Amino acid sequence: MRCRAALAVSFALAFGACTKDAPPMPTACIDTDRDGYERALADAPGAVVLPGATLISTCSRRVRTDAELQNLGSTVHALAEELAARARDDGDARAALQLGFLSAAVSRGASHSNGIASELGRRVETAGAGVRERSPAVARALDEGLAAGAAHG
Repeated sequence: MRCRAALAVSFALAFGACTKDAPPMPTACIDTDRDGYERALADAPGAVVLPGATLISTCSRRVRTDAELQNLGSTVHALAEELAARARDDGDARAALQLGFLSAAVSRGASHSNGIASELGRRVETAGAGVRERSPAVARALDEGLAAGAAHG
C-alpha cells in the first residue's frame, strides 16, 4: 500500500513539474474570435494557422487552466456547430471540409495535452454527427478535412 501511495505522489510531482515547465497557450488561441478561426480554416486542407503562425492543435495541446479551456472551447465549439449545420442542412461540402479539419486538429492537440482538453476534442467531434449522411460529396469533404487536420492541424 505504501508503495502505491509513494508511486502516486511521485507521479503527481512529476506531472506537476511537466505542466509547470510546459510552454503556455499562445495568446492567438484566445484572442482569435470565431470569425478569425473560420478565416484561418479557409486555407484547409492546406496550412491552417492562427495569428503568430499558431496551429489549432497547439491551442488544445497547451490548455493549462479551466479558464483557458472555457475560452477556447466556447469559440471552437460554436464554430464547429455552425460548420456542421451548414454541411448537414445546406450540403455545404466546404463547411464539411473545414469541420473535419477543425475536429481533427483539436483532437490532435488534445491527445498530446495533459488531458484537460480531451472533452473539448470529443465535443467538437460530436458536433459533426449526421454530417456524413448528407451526401457522398459532403462525406468525402469531411474525410479530406479529417485527414488534413490529423496530419498538420
